[in-house]
Amino acid sequence: MGYYYYPYEESGFPRQIDQTLRRDIQKAINDEFKAISYYTQLAELAPDNNARQAILGIRQDEIRHFNAFSQVYLELTGRYPRIDLVKPRDLPTNYRQGIRESIKDESETVPFYLSIANRLTEPRAKRRFTRAAYDEQRHAQILRNL
Repeated sequence: MGYYYYPYEESGFPRQIDQTLRRDIQKAINDEFKAISYYTQLAELAPDNNARQAILGIRQDEIRHFNAFSQVYLELTGRYPRIDLVKPRDLPTNYRQGIRESIKDESETVPFYLSIANRLTEPRAKRRFTRAAYDEQRHAQILRNL
C-alpha cells in the first residue's frame, strides 16, 4: 500500500517548516529551472553530436530534479513554488565558457543539496535531494570530459 504525505496539520493549516529550509528548497527549484534553460542553450553551442547528447542528458536530469523539488516544496508547504524567469544574460553565449561555468556550478551545488537533505525529516524528500547531489557530482565529471 502506498502512502501519501499530507502537508496539513489536523487544523487544516499547512505544516510549518523552517523558513531557511523553505527558502533553500525554493532556491534549489529556481536553480534547476535556470539549469534547464542553460543546458538547452549550451547544447545548441556544442561542437559535435556527442557533446550535444551528453549535455541534453544532463538537462533531462535537471528536469527530473526540478519536478522532484517542486513536489517536495508542495508537500511541505501546501503551496506551489514561485518560479523566477530566466534572463537571457544568464544563458551561455560561448561553449567553453559555458562548460567552465557549468562545472563550477554543478560542483558547488553538491554540498548545498546535501545540506538540504540533512535538514529534511521526510524520507522520500531526503532521498530526492541526496540523489540530486550525486547526479550533480556526476554532471561535473561528464562536463570535465567534454
